[in-house]
Amino acid sequence: MVTNEMSMATVSKEPKSGRPRDARLDAAILQATVELLEEHGYFDVSLAAIAERAGTTTPAIYRRWSSKADLVVQAVFRTEGDDVVADTGDLAADITTMVWWTVEKVCRPAGRAALVGLLGESHEELNGRRADVTRVMARAGERLERAKAADQIRPDVDTAVLVAMMSGSVLQMAVTNGRRGVDDAWVTALVSVLLDGIRPPVRSEREKGPVAP
Repeated sequence: MVTNEMSMATVSKEPKSGRPRDARLDAAILQATVELLEEHGYFDVSLAAIAERAGTTTPAIYRRWSSKADLVVQAVFRTEGDDVVADTGDLAADITTMVWWTVEKVCRPAGRAALVGLLGESHEELNGRRADVTRVMARAGERLERAKAADQIRPDVDTAVLVAMMSGSVLQMAVTNGRRGVDDAWVTALVSVLLDGIRPPVRSEREKGPVAP
């Protein structure tokens, strides 16, 4: 889940009128984009190179995506077919699933390459993708609001902040370490902090024991 976005996720584009799109060619273009990002990084990948790898033409790509950035977002952060927001009733397990979803999107080489390039977009270009990011973050927030209604989260907790903490923690690791250090233990520790906070529990005077003379 990404959510911070960046978290950075998108939904599939509506096909344009005319001849039906070839799903196999779509998949080949998306796969070529991911491969070239991993091999060369964002700035050294061109639509011409993607078209050559996918066995198609640049105009065919432009019939599907408006720009390289648009294509990269869909190739790397697409959500169709994914369980973006888990809702099993087990809050800890569901947050763990959402964190791992975000890890798989942004901590792999293609995700890191995409982040570097997309963060350099203009304010106007970023605004064009804000709706996709907001949609995924809203779904995560709705899941946490249901947990709040079920008394699994304190009523004073801002779930939007909680979503940002989930995605932001993963993004920080992606930028500094990639997948190194992101394992079951790290995710478990993150979920524990998200659920339990950082302050030690308040102990009663009896629990503290007698004061030493």
